Amino acid sequence: MSSKGPGIFSDIGILSKDILTKDYNSDQRFTISSSTNSGIDLHSTLLKSRGPSSGDVAAQINHKKNTLLFKVDTESSVLTTFTLTDFLSSAKAVASIRLPYYKSGKIEVQYLHDHAGFTTSVVLNCNPAIDFSATIGTPGIAFGAETSHSTSVGKLTN
Repeated sequence: MSSKGPGIFSDIGILSKDILTKDYNSDQRFTISSSTNSGIDLHSTLLKSRGPSSGDVAAQINHKKNTLLFKVDTESSVLTTFTLTDFLSSAKAVASIRLPYYKSGKIEVQYLHDHAGFTTSVVLNCNPAIDFSATIGTPGIAFGAETSHSTSVGKLTN
């Protein structure tokens, strides 16, 4: 994957937000992490914010350029994400589903080039929305757009 270029549209503004808010939160976080040489990472996180406490336990399995993530949280949901990196030159595919919310499944394909980034994602339900986004530019300056096609009404919605 290319580390150069503008990135993907959904990442625009994340760095700016982090600079403004990163050291100004009052949340209490406790994290335990462990890694093995065979590519298995285990993480456990507890978070005390203004509301009730929350936490999760995650296991991530890395093999070559592929990643499989299992995460169980205190909301009794299980997130499973499979990431396939460089299945085509500079392309990445991500499939995810959160159980018991089986309608939350999603498949996303990203293509990153030195001066462009394209993303397409499909929500896996009976009337899927298909999202498209494109970004052009450099790591310092980027311009992008996104749109969504609703298959239930057959129109662009964004």
